[in-house]
Amino acid sequence: MIRQLRYLSPPGLRMQLTLWYTIVSVLLMLVFCLAFYSTLQQILFNSFDSTLQQRAQHVAEGVGVDNGKLYVDDMSQEIPELDAPAALIDPYNSSDENDNNPSGPPYYSQSSRHDLVLVRVLDRQGHEIYSSGSSGDLLLPEDSVLQPLAGKPWRATMNDVNDQSIRIYSTMLVDGDTVIGVVQVGQSLETLNRSLDRIVLVLFLLMLLSLAMCSLGSYWLSGRAFRSIQRLARTAREINANDLNQRVLVPAAKDEVRDLSIIFNQMIARLERAFVQQRRLVADASHELRTPVAVIRNVTEVALSQLSSPDEYKHVLTEVNEESEHLGHLINDMLILARADEGQIHLDCEPVRLDLLTRDVVDSLEMLAQERQMSLYTRTLMPATVLGDAARLIQVIMSLVDNALNYSNPGGKISLSVEVRDTYAYLHVSDTGIGIEAKDIEHIFERFYRADPARSKSVSGTGLGLSIVEWVVHAHKGAIEVRSIPGRGSTFTIILPCICA
Repeated sequence: MIRQLRYLSPPGLRMQLTLWYTIVSVLLMLVFCLAFYSTLQQILFNSFDSTLQQRAQHVAEGVGVDNGKLYVDDMSQEIPELDAPAALIDPYNSSDENDNNPSGPPYYSQSSRHDLVLVRVLDRQGHEIYSSGSSGDLLLPEDSVLQPLAGKPWRATMNDVNDQSIRIYSTMLVDGDTVIGVVQVGQSLETLNRSLDRIVLVLFLLMLLSLAMCSLGSYWLSGRAFRSIQRLARTAREINANDLNQRVLVPAAKDEVRDLSIIFNQMIARLERAFVQQRRLVADASHELRTPVAVIRNVTEVALSQLSSPDEYKHVLTEVNEESEHLGHLINDMLILARADEGQIHLDCEPVRLDLLTRDVVDSLEMLAQERQMSLYTRTLMPATVLGDAARLIQVIMSLVDNALNYSNPGGKISLSVEVRDTYAYLHVSDTGIGIEAKDIEHIFERFYRADPARSKSVSGTGLGLSIVEWVVHAHKGAIEVRSIPGRGSTFTIILPCICA
């Protein structure tokens, strides 16, 4: 049975909320009912004891002393509930006739009324002076007499021979400042107990009714609350990759459902941008891959159909090799970015002197700059140690320098500098090239983005260099900034956290 219950699916969220609300309501109602019942019971018992105390005072007022003997007046008018068959007992006459007096206290029968008052009057020696008809059914402890004689009232709940609960109040009789006897007053608790039982029944019925109303109300309220979520789910089911322009309706109420709707719309907007970028990436990658393949195919077809001399074949093979190399760089860059997106590339970080890396890159590319009739040099190179992957940082510097060479005219100048401010190292790569328009700066790190196709169509490259640069810098917990003036040049600034040398 338990194994079968494990495979049962849990109820829906609406039903779970209803069940939890009902359980909490049950606990709260139980606590309230218990507190209410206990308080009411205590109040009723205190009132019951106060009534017994008042009746004991009435009895005490009807007791007098005559020649050292106690006598009791008729109390039936002052206490109508008093049991009628009561007798005055003469404890001072010890004759057998008195002992066999048939007029003594009768035995309390099961059929007697439950609201009768039991009364006993005793002198200081514990001799019974007066007793109501039902007092003989009770066997009271000695404390019920000794404690009042000592000046302290005594109260307790006793059971008679019929197993009926009787509340007893026992207090002292005083004449001036002298204790002359004891008055005991009692009454059945059955009427009070029946009233408490009826109260318990009423509380139970009210609790069942309240729980039913709470359950139905919580189920209705949860359904109303989930109505917006159901609309959100319905919209989510209708959205697919070809229809990402839909948005869920944002409710006017400023609640959690409104926040969820806004977040959902923001997520759909991000997905839409991601799909647009993915489609554009596929289109751009297809275009970039198609160009070298088309060139290779054209030159090989021409060579197969027309050319025959070894020099011409050598020229064709050279072009094929160059385009193959360009194709290989493009594929390699795409593979790097794909692996970076999946988090499969791990950096081998160690302390690296950024200023020394910059010097090495300038030395290795200085000849290439001279061939293009440009000057490549360093300015300030402050010692700066960063925690990073030396190979990736060299790739960043070389990509920025290559980008500056591609977009600078003959006679241009390219300078590099490294400085340290606070706890960060700043690598600046500046050129006097054609610059970048303000509208294009925020897009230059996108893959295959070309700022001006008319000006950059003669520029070689994969179109992924700056995308790789941005990824490497961010992987080193750094930042990259671009400042450019069209027609006057650009400055790329790499900011990396320094470490103590």
